[in-house]
Amino acid sequence: MKNKMAFTHRYIARIVLEAETGLFVGSGEASLLKDALVQKDIHGLPMIQGTSLTGVLRHALEDNDPEKSTIWKEIFGYQQGNIGLGSRLKISSAYMLINENKVVEGLTAQIPENKDGTIVSKYTNLPSRQHVRINDRGVAVNNGLFDNEIVYKGTRFIFELELKGTKQDEKHWDAILANLSSPLFRIGQGTRNGYGKLNIHSLEQRVYDLNDSSDFEAYLNFDPSFNHKNEGFTSKERKSDDSTLTEYKLILKPDSFFIFSEGFGDNEADNKPVTEEIAVYKNSTIEFEEQTLIPASSIKGALSHRTAFHYNKIEKQFIDEDKGAKGKSNDAVKALFGYEAEGKEGQRGNVILNDFYFTKSQVNSDKIFNHVAIDRFTGGALDGALFSEKVSTLAEEIAFEVTVYLDYNQDDTIQKAFEETLKDVCKGLLPLGGMTTKGHGIFTGKVLKGTQTIFDYESNN
Repeated sequence: MKNKMAFTHRYIARIVLEAETGLFVGSGEASLLKDALVQKDIHGLPMIQGTSLTGVLRHALEDNDPEKSTIWKEIFGYQQGNIGLGSRLKISSAYMLINENKVVEGLTAQIPENKDGTIVSKYTNLPSRQHVRINDRGVAVNNGLFDNEIVYKGTRFIFELELKGTKQDEKHWDAILANLSSPLFRIGQGTRNGYGKLNIHSLEQRVYDLNDSSDFEAYLNFDPSFNHKNEGFTSKERKSDDSTLTEYKLILKPDSFFIFSEGFGDNEADNKPVTEEIAVYKNSTIEFEEQTLIPASSIKGALSHRTAFHYNKIEKQFIDEDKGAKGKSNDAVKALFGYEAEGKEGQRGNVILNDFYFTKSQVNSDKIFNHVAIDRFTGGALDGALFSEKVSTLAEEIAFEVTVYLDYNQDDTIQKAFEETLKDVCKGLLPLGGMTTKGHGIFTGKVLKGTQTIFDYESNN
């Protein structure tokens, strides 16, 4: 009598992810110039470890399971005392694509260069993001300056999933793949500050039925190299159930100028808008293009402080009565924007924003404002007090589209305070960016909640 296999099917998918924003999967290391470095492979190229992908997928699937079943524990494995079960799901590390189809494999492999010979130098010396904590008064918090490396937007990674199971596991396999398309699927640190958004560039899969002799033979001959295309793989439609998220979209036009500052200048001005290069895959190589960057963290900070204001206003907690908590002590800020762990408690933010990138045709950053400090007694210019800054303008035919995902749907005073904050942005009452006291950063527009317009500046409602 023949023994029957318990797991008769093998589900395999090869997935190419593209960084829609900057990506920071930390290595835990620092250098003399940067406070935090990204994880890299033996060739010095950025990578995403399989453990990072596994952890994100497991938590997302378990948290979003309405039935709170044990199936994900069985698929991912567990250990409880003397009882345990190995994982049925294998997830490889994600390796960087050096062109549209190839990764660098092997200890002695050569990295193909582009025509400018910049791929190796760019990826071994990644750009860094400067951060500073801003308090509710709009000034820097003491000891709040820090930075980290970041992987270029547009960089692509390939990885592989393999699930050992039965025909009945098809729905679980589909749920795993669908989770990769969710706005909540983000990798690395700073996922609530605009980092870590990954799009599925391509997804190919094949299901091997080991009871079928041809499938069994094909599975035995499967080539694990990412540079080899195995036969029988087909593209799979990507679907995602985002019913738990509330989507807001702000369509904004600047009244005049705005600046999201780099913190230093160039040979023309003392301060200039922040720019960052992105990776573009074309002509069988990687090219780099400089674009204007609006960091999500710059917008998120303003939203956080104004949400605290509106929540205190709705709850009638006024400062002249020694009421009205601010910052991380405010209930609305804690619920929506998270707070750091105190003992065993802590919570990540529920407001999700992406970094925004704009080409030179969309945003012009050549306008220079010159300033001079005036002596209050003489009315003349102070010696050595001449300074200038470059500011940005938006092309007339386009508007900013800022999409905000809210993983919080209780329709209470907290959500109402957040919606009032978004309306303030569109009324021009909440400037964004730097130098707002000089008139920069005022935007007007409309707010959409799903498909419904909840405020339109032009119609004044």
